[in-house]
Amino acid sequence: MILSYFLGSIPSGLIIGKVFKNIDIREHGSKNTGATNTTRVLGFKYGIFAFFFDGLKGALVILLVYLIGQVTHDQSLYLVSSYQINISSIYGMAAVVGHVFPIYINFKGGKAVATSAGMIIAIEPWVGLAVIIIFLIVFLSTKYVSLASTTAASLTLIYFFIRIFIQDSLYNQPTRIIDFVIITMLGSLIFIRHKLNYRRLKAGTEFKFFSKKNK
Repeated sequence: MILSYFLGSIPSGLIIGKVFKNIDIREHGSKNTGATNTTRVLGFKYGIFAFFFDGLKGALVILLVYLIGQVTHDQSLYLVSSYQINISSIYGMAAVVGHVFPIYINFKGGKAVATSAGMIIAIEPWVGLAVIIIFLIVFLSTKYVSLASTTAASLTLIYFFIRIFIQDSLYNQPTRIIDFVIITMLGSLIFIRHKLNYRRLKAGTEFKFFSKKNK
C-alpha cells in the first residue's frame, strides 16, 4: 500500500510538461497536475499520455499483487480473513490518494479521475471500459470535462451499490461491500475536488473544450 501511494504520487502531467515542453503546468490553466489540465495546457496528445499514466498508477499495484498471487500461489496479499475478502481496491485507493496528495510536490495533485478509472479497470475491466465510454459521451455532448467526470463517478457509485446485491462468482458479498465503501470514498473525493468547477458551471465560466472563446 505504501508502494501504491508513492507510485500514485508521481505527477505524470508535470513530468510530461517539463520533459517535452519545458513547461510547468502548475503555472498555467487550472494549475492542476492532472490529465485535464495537461490537455488544456499542452494539447490532446500529451493529455492522452498523462491520462494513460495516471490510470496506470491506479491499476499497477493491483495487477502486481494478482500476478504475485498467481506465481507464488499465495493470495494473502489481496485475500484476507476466513471469508476470503478481496482488498485489492484498497491498493487502488492508496494510489488515488497519492495522485491527489502527492508527497513529491507538496501534496498538491490532481482530481482523482484518471487514477480511479485505472483502479476500476484493474478490478472489473468491463465496468472500467463502460465508465470511460460514459465519460466520453458526456464530454463530447457538453465539452465539459468536469461534468463528464462527475457523471461517470455518480453512475459508478450506483453500479457498485447495485453490485452488493448481485451474486458474483469472483467477489463475495463482504468484498462487494468493501469495494462500494472504497468507491464511495473516492467518489466523494472527486466531487470535493470539483467544487470550484461546479461554481464555474453555475456561473457559466467553466472551461469548455473546443470553444472559440477558450481558443
